[in-house]
Amino acid sequence: MCDVAKVQKIAHCLGVAPGKVQLNEEQVVTRTSAKQEAVAGFATILESLANESKSETAQNSKATREVEAQVYQWIEFSVLYVAPGSKDRNVAKQLLADLNKLFASKSYLVGHFITLADLAVYYAIYDLVKSLSPVDKEAYLNLSRWFDHLQKRDDVHQGEPLLNFTTIYLHGWATGTHI
Repeated sequence: MCDVAKVQKIAHCLGVAPGKVQLNEEQVVTRTSAKQEAVAGFATILESLANESKSETAQNSKATREVEAQVYQWIEFSVLYVAPGSKDRNVAKQLLADLNKLFASKSYLVGHFITLADLAVYYAIYDLVKSLSPVDKEAYLNLSRWFDHLQKRDDVHQGEPLLNFTTIYLHGWATGTHI
């Protein structure tokens, strides 16, 4: 999850220059800003980007101390659980089911607007969602709705092809008896 490209994409979403982003000798992502300030660690880098940004997403992420804490928890969750878990088939299946259940009653991870939490989780599961078949996406309708909503934002998909979330409900038209 904590690779250079994801940090750069999130910086772009926030309308901030990413600066020099690289992995250090311990393979921890680090960022050196234009002011030559160095920070290490994914959550710390996202916090520094949000502090530099005037974007709506950054402001939403810092609306209150409670929102800031929840956003930070989701960012850590994306690093410690989502990114590694998306590589294990069984963990990934449970992860998708849990997120799908969560999005049954929510439009965003924290509050009522997009935050850094949404961006961190979106980019952490991007490859996993991209690998899902249409039938798999249909099994996670709430998650698919959230993901599709985010990907349609130009600042989020950044010119990448949009993933297809159009599905045909198989049970609706394949009701015939098979012998």
